[in-house]
Amino acid sequence: MMKKRLQGLVAGVLIGATVVGCTVFADGFTKTAELFYNNVKIFIDGAEIVPKDANGNVVEPFILNGTTYLPVRAVANAFGKDVEWDGVNARVYIGKKDQTKPDNYLDKIQYNDYKEGYDDSWLNIINGTVTDFNGNNYTNGLLLYNRKSNGIIEDDIDEANLSVSYPLNSQYSSMTGKIVLPKKYDITTGKKDNCDVSESDVWFYGDGKLLYKATGVNASMPFNIDINTRGVNQLVVKAKTEGHWSMIALTDLALYK
Repeated sequence: MMKKRLQGLVAGVLIGATVVGCTVFADGFTKTAELFYNNVKIFIDGAEIVPKDANGNVVEPFILNGTTYLPVRAVANAFGKDVEWDGVNARVYIGKKDQTKPDNYLDKIQYNDYKEGYDDSWLNIINGTVTDFNGNNYTNGLLLYNRKSNGIIEDDIDEANLSVSYPLNSQYSSMTGKIVLPKKYDITTGKKDNCDVSESDVWFYGDGKLLYKATGVNASMPFNIDINTRGVNQLVVKAKTEGHWSMIALTDLALYK
């Protein structure tokens, strides 16, 4: 989509432009070329953008050999992409420089629906440290406090002790992370040691369809998850515990486009 839009923007030759001589550097040699300026304006989806460099100075597009050249930073920013210039290797990075890095984290997205199974169940974003029974520390993700259900939990989000919904808006193709049972936690909303130890279950739904279930998560593991979220508009996470109450931590919830 972006490539087609950019091609549409640079298609067309403008006539009657001001001519400026310029020295162009390419492939280890230099050559002189004529750059044509004619107050070229840029419109994206009908809205005009004013191209500027990293210092905020206006940069005017130009025409070279019949092709209109647009400032990379201005156009990339209009599409919500970051731009990085690697002067040593003469490379321009638009968007992510490292494809292995996540595009977002689930706990950075504001949830749009939260259901408590009981009045004293709660959900917190981990702002501090959660420690599992193997001594591993986690500093990001979601911390869930769950009460025991009175009945058998089926694959139905309405019967979960706790469920929370996030708007992914079909932006991400996958999500990875870990599910752990905390031994203790120290976060801004409170500090508690010796959490109740009991197996826990977590389900992930995408637009009402079961995507992934992790059952029997216990103190001896972190449980690694890798979920296909391609095309998912609403992601729902639900959880329950087998004990009287228990803490469940969903950590390192990385989202990839």
